[in-house]
Amino acid sequence: MIRYNPCLIVKRLVVKRGTSVLYDEAFHTGVNVIRGDNSSGKSTIMNFIFFGLGGDLERSAWSEHALLSEHVWLEAEFNGNPAVLRRQIDVSSQSAMEIFGGRYEDAVLAPIEAWCRYPYARSKNQESFSQAIFRLLEMPDVAVEGTSSITIHQILRLLYADQLSPTESLFRFEGYDPENLREAVGNLLCGAFDTEIYELQQLKRAKEREFTEVSAELRSIFRVIGGGDESMTLAWIEQRRESLISERDSLSSQLTVAEEAFYSSQSSDKITLQAQKELYKQVQKLQSDIRQKQAEVDAVEFEIADSAAFIKTLHSRLDALRDANLAAEVVGTVRFGTCPACYAEVVEHDHTVDACHLCKAPLDTERAQDRVVGIINELAIQIKQSERLQDIREGRLKAFHEQLNILQITWRQKAKELANLTSRPTSKVREEIGELQRKLGYVDKSIEDIESQVRLANKIGDLTAKKSQLDQDIQALGTRISGLQLSQTDRLRTAKSRIERNIIEILRGDLKRQDSFENPEHVHFSFGKNTITVDDHTYFSASSRVVLKTAFLVGFLKAALYDQPFRHPRFLMIDITEDKGIEQARSHNFQKQVIEISDQAPAEHQIILATAMPWPSIRAELFVGKYSTLQQGTLAFLPRKTDGVG
Repeated sequence: MIRYNPCLIVKRLVVKRGTSVLYDEAFHTGVNVIRGDNSSGKSTIMNFIFFGLGGDLERSAWSEHALLSEHVWLEAEFNGNPAVLRRQIDVSSQSAMEIFGGRYEDAVLAPIEAWCRYPYARSKNQESFSQAIFRLLEMPDVAVEGTSSITIHQILRLLYADQLSPTESLFRFEGYDPENLREAVGNLLCGAFDTEIYELQQLKRAKEREFTEVSAELRSIFRVIGGGDESMTLAWIEQRRESLISERDSLSSQLTVAEEAFYSSQSSDKITLQAQKELYKQVQKLQSDIRQKQAEVDAVEFEIADSAAFIKTLHSRLDALRDANLAAEVVGTVRFGTCPACYAEVVEHDHTVDACHLCKAPLDTERAQDRVVGIINELAIQIKQSERLQDIREGRLKAFHEQLNILQITWRQKAKELANLTSRPTSKVREEIGELQRKLGYVDKSIEDIESQVRLANKIGDLTAKKSQLDQDIQALGTRISGLQLSQTDRLRTAKSRIERNIIEILRGDLKRQDSFENPEHVHFSFGKNTITVDDHTYFSASSRVVLKTAFLVGFLKAALYDQPFRHPRFLMIDITEDKGIEQARSHNFQKQVIEISDQAPAEHQIILATAMPWPSIRAELFVGKYSTLQQGTLAFLPRKTDGVG
């Protein structure tokens, strides 16, 4: 059987209270039937699966028996790779999740460091378990405008028909339920949310944030200098700079003439070198500080370059791991006709164990596959941590550059003071020389201010150019996104058409209990509106609404089993096969339809049904666990032998 990704298969569910195992059953691909009397705990098991996969259950959805349990362990295969999910039952908060790469038998013996712990909600420094699961399923992490990102909980709402939700709703009920979020989830599962669109939208949002930051920085600069007047144009600044330099040259000449006249008249007093010595020490200290700060800048720049190469390598390893896993599935084991070393014909041998046909070494493909989930998560965490450290380095580098710039400005100022410092005469000429020196100092300070204005003008120019480029990039990205979204309209139309045909086929196969189901021509459904109509009919009997809702969910799944572009996880849970007074014959007919659809499907999938009225012709291998009763429910609260792990 082929597998279309994403593909989610639950393999085992274990519910524990302390060291006692309350439930432990294996599941399989295809149809799984949980059967038992009413109020015997079937819905509790369905809720445990929903919760174990990352769903969020409100307090009213937990049964009294379920609240006596403590942990849910759920082994599942994500695109063929096994992992164990573990969550603590806590109705007062959204529980975190621990993920182990491998099978349940290995998970119960694994040390704590072999598990990765993820919170329910993402933060700046840590990703959520939804992000980790989406990565394992190779599904995009989609952000929805006006709301938060899509979570695995939102996906599961369209994969689980529970008893507490209104039967006229396509999604599992919850209080906060924005229309655009439902629309995004439905479109995503239809395959109408292209990864490129998501990446471009992420890039566009990043550039919009950068555009906002640049605009704010420009506004701050103009606020300080009093607006973007003409005094900040480079031409005016250069003209003013040349004028000041000319004035400085003139003052220097006058000062030289005055000092020569003073020295030649032998009217000068003894000159002290103390001020020069002090300035010289300051200049030497500043030069040493500049060298040290430049070394720090160089070191951080080297770290940034080295870390960037390391992050790129991690991304390459992650991509290579996924490519290698896919290639191994598609190509399978390579077989040689001749030995690549001696060119002799390779003789085939019968082996009782799976082994390399060339060197005869035993193969442990299951063990290797178990490692895939752990390695993917480890690489993702490494990338996240490395990128966070890279941000810190960038901040340090920016601070070092600012400190270096201040040191260089101070050094130039002190160097000029040292160069221009002359001994202080005590004669009558002192006033003239002192005045010239004061004027010269004022001009030097004005030239420094002009240099600062040049840097500021250059910064304004750079920021203005950057703002303009960002605006162009944002417009271009918007155009590209609009074009891709337009093309995806065709994909959504195709997907909905396939789903509609399947729903019509299922409705026509229903027992003749609803006139509008006997020969429907059109079925219209809206993810955003959370509604479905048949030939424009909106009113149906309570039992017919159950049939219509389950027909939609099964029809959606069936479409994904024949059309690879769907991003539906090929997974479904149904707990309403006899809701709203549906008669036994009608429930049996629906179960028969589901099993036939599953048996004929070409792609790997899983359907979990809970029923109190199992169809008599269901094959024994489709049942999960024993038939539960009110006296012997699904959860065993009497202690029994365990694997030793709570």
